[in-house]
Amino acid sequence: MPFYEGLKTLDYMSVVRTCTQASIGDGVISVLAYWSAVVIARSRDWIHQMAVTPALTYLATGLVITTFMEWLATDVLDRWQYAPNMPELPILGTGLLPILQWLILPPLILWFVRQLSVGTS
Repeated sequence: MPFYEGLKTLDYMSVVRTCTQASIGDGVISVLAYWSAVVIARSRDWIHQMAVTPALTYLATGLVITTFMEWLATDVLDRWQYAPNMPELPILGTGLLPILQWLILPPLILWFVRQLSVGTS
């Protein structure tokens, strides 16, 4: 939250609403990324098999959607702005932290799912 402008000036419920919307948006991105990998793998079980192409599709889809949504929200719709301490990608101007979120969390999620599926088989 310290990497975004304006949240300190909002009342408590507005911050809760904003963060809830962002979390729901992240969930929707994750579901869309999962289903894009399902289409590529032609199976909903790709996540248990950990084939490379669907996993990369999952990661790339989430990364592309996240980058697009950050650009749309900050440059076009002016829904939020980055604080001066938010590192930004050159050329795109997209905040580095939303991108890192998609480069770190989904591989961890895939790893945990794989560990669970190995443990239950």
